[in-house]
Amino acid sequence: MIRALTVLASTFRGDARACERERVAGVDALVALPRRGSGPVVVYANAATPLGLEQPAVGRFLSALAGVGFVAVAPELPHVREGEVTSETIDSLVAVAGAAGPRVALIGASTGAGLAILAAGDPRLANRVTAVAAVGPFASLRNVLQLATTGYYGDRPYPAAPLLARAAARSLAASAREDPAVPALLANRDPWLFDELYEALEPGTRALVWELSPLARIGDVLAPVELASSPTDPFFPVEESLVLATAGSDVRLTVTRALVHVKPRLRPGIVPVVAMLDRTLRRAAESEPVQALRPSVA
Repeated sequence: MIRALTVLASTFRGDARACERERVAGVDALVALPRRGSGPVVVYANAATPLGLEQPAVGRFLSALAGVGFVAVAPELPHVREGEVTSETIDSLVAVAGAAGPRVALIGASTGAGLAILAAGDPRLANRVTAVAAVGPFASLRNVLQLATTGYYGDRPYPAAPLLARAAARSLAASAREDPAVPALLANRDPWLFDELYEALEPGTRALVWELSPLARIGDVLAPVELASSPTDPFFPVEESLVLATAGSDVRLTVTRALVHVKPRLRPGIVPVVAMLDRTLRRAAESEPVQALRPSVA
């Protein structure tokens, strides 16, 4: 597990000097290459953060991956800075991963964890993915919408972070601009009215919410999937990871208090996190080295 330990340590204490800005499949991306100039490819889908790729930990993580021999790519996916998940977001991640190499591993955090699963299960990419690691993922966008608008997960209150409400509202509003039932759903705060208001959405809107849910795609992922979640995640309840774990064909779930949402902490339970990353990197390392990224398609 030395490689995984090195990556985590460098992410916490390292720098981002190995990173360069590039265009990959027409998308702005941060890219880090190993010293020998080639290696297996890892594509990282970032969490929703206003800083986007300027979040210091992103550059440190990519540099750490490059330091142990990987070509590391993190695209600035459309709307993710604002917390939105749309079909365009998925298409961009699939395009970047497809352009980054003939075989790629996908790693994602929080919103990016769900995006990694969605991309890995996409028929345009599924047979080229070597491994998936999703830390703090969501499973059902419908469940996230209920939690974000009412503060309830299922039939119980759940203290989700305020950012979740803004992100979920933006995602639905951006994806279903013409649906007249959307404003009432987003304005509702009564958990017992949510089902009725959700059913009032147009069928196309409900279908889109399902299509943007990792639960809809994880059964199509051909590569091994590693999930990790905190039992008290402030954004996505651990049940979201549990349902993903049962829906996929080759899925391993790690639940540990060493995660603060997606950030590992040096406390009891950190060893399984290191082991999860180690398994992902070992699978990723089995791919043929890539000499250079393919030319960008604008």
